[in-house]
Amino acid sequence: MALRKKGSKLKFNNRLIEFLFNPKALPFTLTFTTLAVLFVAFRMKGIEQAYSLNNLNQQIDRAVINNKELKAQRAREMSVPKLREYAVKYGLKEPGPEQIILIP
Repeated sequence: MALRKKGSKLKFNNRLIEFLFNPKALPFTLTFTTLAVLFVAFRMKGIEQAYSLNNLNQQIDRAVINNKELKAQRAREMSVPKLREYAVKYGLKEPGPEQIILIP
């Protein structure tokens, strides 16, 4: 296998730099570079938005579970045996017929 000369790589780099900064190729180089940077920036922003959305979905799930637990607790507190227990505890009794007013 033949060995390459060290100068050939340097010559290639010089030719590449000359080509990229050539007045005819410079607009294409700048356009391509700008598009590449924008692509990476938009991709990173999309990933950041996905993480943010995932965090919001987790918060929503936790709030839904908390809401269900609170509804279950309210149902336990509003059960007939529990209401009767509160009535005895606070000295309450059922209203008589004259205390009930029906609104049509």
